[in-house]
Amino acid sequence: MNFTVYWKLLATAVLDKLLENLKDYTSKLDEANNVDLDNWFYLYAVLHLLQVQAQSFINLVQTLLSNMGISSQGYRDSIRKLFEKNLITVEERDFLISVVGFRIIIVHEYATVNPIFVKKIMEN
Repeated sequence: MNFTVYWKLLATAVLDKLLENLKDYTSKLDEANNVDLDNWFYLYAVLHLLQVQAQSFINLVQTLLSNMGISSQGYRDSIRKLFEKNLITVEERDFLISVVGFRIIIVHEYATVNPIFVKKIMEN
């Protein structure tokens, strides 16, 4: 097997795994849709799932861009490049930028997260 064929197979396998992870996290969040977010244990569990779901999506986007030969300088730049290549709409771009921002808040604890806000995110 030549290197190009091997590389394409590997790239496809990586993208498939990232997509599988994203689907798994999304499914788990769907299952957790009715948990009591006033309970700190469930709130933190859901926040963790939202964080890893967002990171999984970011990894998928950055891997996809890399496979296309497009470099990016961070999460928001990756989203901007998707938009510039007409791979996402304005609405999708704005939503993804908010997802990245929310992930940063969760990871770095820049603000207190309101359980009502988390519930609204899970409903969408």
